[in-house]
Amino acid sequence: MCLQRYRGIKMDDLRRKCFFCKDRIDGKKTLEHIIPNSLLGKLGIKEKTVTGQFNTIQYSRVKVPAHESCNNQFGSDYENRILSLLENPEQLYNQLLEEAGILMMYSPDSSVSALITTWLSKIYYGLFYYDLISTKAPQWKDVCSSIIQSDNFKLVQSSYKQGYGFQLPSSLYVFKTKNTETDLVTIVEPSTLLLKIGSLTFVLCICDGFLTKNYLNGHPLKKLRSWMEEEEKLDPHFPVQKLALAEIIALRKCIPKNPRFVYSKDQIINMSLSTMAKNPDIAYQINEEHLSHVRREVLLEMGIKIINT
Repeated sequence: MCLQRYRGIKMDDLRRKCFFCKDRIDGKKTLEHIIPNSLLGKLGIKEKTVTGQFNTIQYSRVKVPAHESCNNQFGSDYENRILSLLENPEQLYNQLLEEAGILMMYSPDSSVSALITTWLSKIYYGLFYYDLISTKAPQWKDVCSSIIQSDNFKLVQSSYKQGYGFQLPSSLYVFKTKNTETDLVTIVEPSTLLLKIGSLTFVLCICDGFLTKNYLNGHPLKKLRSWMEEEEKLDPHFPVQKLALAEIIALRKCIPKNPRFVYSKDQIINMSLSTMAKNPDIAYQINEEHLSHVRREVLLEMGIKIINT
């Protein structure tokens, strides 16, 4: 995507536009917490900081402009549903594990998986929206602009307003850890969000067309969970969620296929898993040696060096 086209966006305009509905804010403006304020309080991290591209800021200060009505009505309603799901981590974990398989056609949905995916997507785009109206670095503004101008963000905004889950197909993973420290990571390329809330870690592969899920499932996923458990036994404070994130990012970088979609405002056809290849198992096979190399690189970027990965 060419970033040049977005350089004309006026930051003053965005500060007067509603994050939820995209309309101009002429009346009373409120500030929407990207991560719900009540959740921050429950986790005890309101004053804790998250490190961005160029600065460090308290979780509670990451806010975006919104109409008072949008924020207090459908914005709050949606997040209250999410907070209710988070009240029972074990049940939520099991519900996400039991989600339906990969479909080809998607419409607005109120399933737990769809709601959580849209909520996590909102956090991802909200963080870049905040950076766009806050940063003074021109190149980073370009990156943030390209992200919030995406069609998927528009689908997420519409879904929030309508109260359902709907966005371009995105692989969602959930992991359990004994360590309950909060963690938040956003990746630009490939578009990925990690959010750790208590014992649950969510990793969302945004707009990957479920390609990641098509490769990382069953035995390979079970093997990853076992690896995390083993490392946590050796060191209870080790950030094992980073192992999951690194594995998923490395895999996405090595998948020899690109996501493809045909979509409207209320229907998506996922063409990502379709193929004309005569031998798809061979054509789209992961190069394990390359994957191992990329995995090591990603882990090193996170400050983690694992022997025999």
